[in-house]
Amino acid sequence: MKQRYMLIAGGVDRKGIVYKLTNVLKEFNFNIEDSSMIMLRRTFSVIMLLSADLKAKSDLFDKEINKFSKKYEMTMEIKKITENEMKEYGGEERIYVISISGADKPGIVNAITKKLYEVGANIVDLETKSSEKVTPHAYYMFLEVTLPKKINAKRIQTQLVKEGKRIGVHVSFSEADKSIL
Repeated sequence: MKQRYMLIAGGVDRKGIVYKLTNVLKEFNFNIEDSSMIMLRRTFSVIMLLSADLKAKSDLFDKEINKFSKKYEMTMEIKKITENEMKEYGGEERIYVISISGADKPGIVNAITKKLYEVGANIVDLETKSSEKVTPHAYYMFLEVTLPKKINAKRIQTQLVKEGKRIGVHVSFSEADKSIL
């Protein structure tokens, strides 16, 4: 029977990590259903939703994935995911894109995500970037969030812009074009 798994791994970036990891997964007939991989400065992180029918091979897979993890000095966790946990969000949500820019300082992510949490938004993607090439250091945050239709998006936009001014960042908020998502 097919089982789903979530794999999370990270470590210092090295050439060939993606190839070598996917080679181990291929050897045990894993299908990569969804994934996100990113290099943050000199570190590499990956999260994957996988499916496979391991049956009696699970001990052998554990041995091979642990060997990979040690060789590439990566932390790694693999967790079984139930069908109920795999159900996608759906329904009456609207998708919004939020971008934040300004001088880098502690607390930006916390302040913005607190406002989103308070109104019942669900963050489905969040990416941050900082640049030390300018003074003060520049900071950018990009979010994709879903909001239930019953929530007034203009009110949330106003609250986020106000919070942005309080913490010294610029906030941009717009509804996403669903045809490209």
